[in-house]
Amino acid sequence: MRRYSILHPLWMAFYSGDIYDDVARNWRIQPFLYLIILLAIGWLPRYTQLQNAVDDWMTQEAPLIIDQIPVITISEGQLSTSVNTPVLVHDQAGEVFLIIDATGEYTSLDGTNASLLLTKTDIHIRDAASNEQIQPLPAGPPETLTQETLYEIADFVRSLFNTFLFPVLIIISYIFRMGQVLIYALLGRHYLTALRKELPYRTLVHLAIIAVTPSVLLDGLHDLMETPFPTWLWWPACFLLSTGYLVFGIRTVTGTEEEQDNIQSRA
Repeated sequence: MRRYSILHPLWMAFYSGDIYDDVARNWRIQPFLYLIILLAIGWLPRYTQLQNAVDDWMTQEAPLIIDQIPVITISEGQLSTSVNTPVLVHDQAGEVFLIIDATGEYTSLDGTNASLLLTKTDIHIRDAASNEQIQPLPAGPPETLTQETLYEIADFVRSLFNTFLFPVLIIISYIFRMGQVLIYALLGRHYLTALRKELPYRTLVHLAIIAVTPSVLLDGLHDLMETPFPTWLWWPACFLLSTGYLVFGIRTVTGTEEEQDNIQSRA
């Protein structure tokens, strides 16, 4: 009979061989459900931080930017504005990041610090490598952007972010972590071969899910540090930590021949 609930590994995975033994003997689909709970808890601090950053940007930066933008109309690939001069849009730091110019005074981002330039026919974007990418404006029926429309778009984006970001993060990280778990289980199989013992691969997958608990939770806290460890150091440390806990779990489960035979018969 299963002795521990689906929440017990959140703390017992750090120190108790009993939870690894119980998972190996009695858990079936519970490890996969547990991984969802684990990732949700691991992401919660970072998601809260991201959500606060987006809310701050929407309430402080976005209004400052939107209030500088004139009425823009795009028709048949041609841009026009409600003013007859170029508009330089500044961010909160006072830096120009967007130029809107239908007069032809600005034809390139060269010589500016802006990241975006809207001309009469094109949109210019400065990428992360500081290269300028140019795309033609869409050819279609007239579309007009007012400040009211931009505020509506900003509210929609914030609502979309708050609604879907957390589930999307969980889904993507679940796929990533399951890939890691499958690799750890393969490593566990090689370790068992060296010990001249056997466990079903499914059991190794279950143990690997529990074994990644410490690194997932610590990784969530690590991202909140003001001066996190460099990636080249942190990720190998997490790999070694998870591998170490998997070895701990395997050694616990295969402690006696009788225990091993019981698990093999249940597989």
